[in-house]
Amino acid sequence: MSDTTKTADAVIQKRRSSDWKNQAAASMTPEQLGILLNDIAGMAKHIDRFTSLLMANLGCGQDDEETYLTAIEAMAQRIGWAADMACDRIEGAGSAMYGDAEKWMMPPMYHHYQAAAEGVAA
Repeated sequence: MSDTTKTADAVIQKRRSSDWKNQAAASMTPEQLGILLNDIAGMAKHIDRFTSLLMANLGCGQDDEETYLTAIEAMAQRIGWAADMACDRIEGAGSAMYGDAEKWMMPPMYHHYQAAAEGVAA
């Protein structure tokens, strides 16, 4: 091992998963966990919608901005979907706020055409 590696190891201590936990805090009930996950999903949905609104107002030639917004939108969708998936799979935590990956990640027109095919409003 080089001297640089030894020094870095001495300065940067490795974290264990228990390092951040507050041992005095009570555990969450499934209902509390469901509320937390629904809040995460709700905030992710707001970010998702916000980026869509910002992209709709971009002018021509703003490719970088659109790329950033698309990346933020995709991350929000994935976070929201993951929260919904977890909420659905934890007994007593309630149900998903928005649904499966298809509901989270497919564009609005996809849902519009699906609803039209089923004869319901989107």
